[in-house]
Amino acid sequence: MNPDLCELLANDGFLRCYLTNMEGIPVDAPTCEELQQQGGRENIEVLLPGGEQAMLQIVRIKSEGYVVIEVGDEDSLCISDPIPFCFVETLILCAPDGTTVSCEVMEFECQPCVNCRDGEFESLDIQFNVCLSVQTEADVVIEVEAGFCQPREPITPPSCDFSVPNQCPPLFPLGREAQGVDKGDEEKCNTDVVKPKTLARTRLQESACVSVAKVYDWVIQQKTLERTIDAADINFMCNPCEIHLFVPADIVCDRFLSGKVVCGDVDEIEGAEVTFSAEPAIVDFVPDSVFTDDYGNFEVEAIIDAVTEPTPVVITATTVVNGEMIQTSLPTIVECLDDPCSIELFAPAEISCEGFVSGRVQCNGRLIEGVTVTLESSNPAIITFTPNPVVTDSLGDYFAGVTLEDETPPQTITITASATVEGQPVSNSVDVFVECDRPC
Repeated sequence: MNPDLCELLANDGFLRCYLTNMEGIPVDAPTCEELQQQGGRENIEVLLPGGEQAMLQIVRIKSEGYVVIEVGDEDSLCISDPIPFCFVETLILCAPDGTTVSCEVMEFECQPCVNCRDGEFESLDIQFNVCLSVQTEADVVIEVEAGFCQPREPITPPSCDFSVPNQCPPLFPLGREAQGVDKGDEEKCNTDVVKPKTLARTRLQESACVSVAKVYDWVIQQKTLERTIDAADINFMCNPCEIHLFVPADIVCDRFLSGKVVCGDVDEIEGAEVTFSAEPAIVDFVPDSVFTDDYGNFEVEAIIDAVTEPTPVVITATTVVNGEMIQTSLPTIVECLDDPCSIELFAPAEISCEGFVSGRVQCNGRLIEGVTVTLESSNPAIITFTPNPVVTDSLGDYFAGVTLEDETPPQTITITASATVEGQPVSNSVDVFVECDRPC
């Protein structure tokens, strides 16, 4: 039994329609294709505007899909089951045997109207506005005259000559004059090498065969259709419950997943038990199931075994609300390569009085934020790092200035960066030549 849609609309409710697939997931456009006819396309002789007779073909185009109707107000939302639609458009086109018909829905709009009598929902009217682009075409081979592209003269002369292969003398028995080389240039270049200046003057024409799609006919058709559905033939679900699941595009080793259980985007479900699964089953969830909090939120840790190569996985969250099972599935990529954490350290080969060092911290390809990095040198009396320690940013990078004591004699020192990352001690060192002849 349908809810009281008429009361919702009478209380300043909204009514909207959108295109979906058969599962009710929104899509961009309905399908559009030629409807095949038994015996092929039917020929028809027509009189053209210029007074000429022409033999054309009858082409039937089928477009179909699903729409969902939503009725609601600030407190309630009612969503219909996906409503199928299908319409056939008959066109007269130049579409002889051997041609194919391509169809595209350029624009699609649906306008719903709820019909009420004495406050009771009786029927639903849907008006469809569709704009079709239909072409008939076939692959053909065309011949075009093409010229070789030649480079301009360089601003700075190159250090080497530019070689041009011979033009197959048996096929092109023309002299060098026809190839754009003056006889006066014989002494300047041999038979295989042409200077850049001569190359820029060369203009050879050849014929090229190219396969392209030839358009035989093209029309754009605007169509308006209407459909009426009795209230008994359409089902609305009010305040439908669903799981909002948030899964990153890539999970490396472990990651906390979160979500929310709501009904109609207005009623947050507390105490719903949510379970998780993965396909393929290479992800462990800790704990096995969780319960939503006062606001319908939940969180679970997804753990991937070590030495797991990047693998596509679909993660599914499932719960039961008011006796109805609901679930949501989302794809991701999981991996956990057996690589230790590492720290990189970059410094210039020489530092005179002032300079800088930088680096990056990562584990298994993950850039690690918030790691405390300590900088040291083999001669701490002559060098100061600012700041020290330094903390990695959101990209795992760190940066610190280097200041040498005045009157530091030339010498080579070792700079070391160290940190503890996810329980692993890591370090890296570089040798730098330093000096500062600035007087105190």
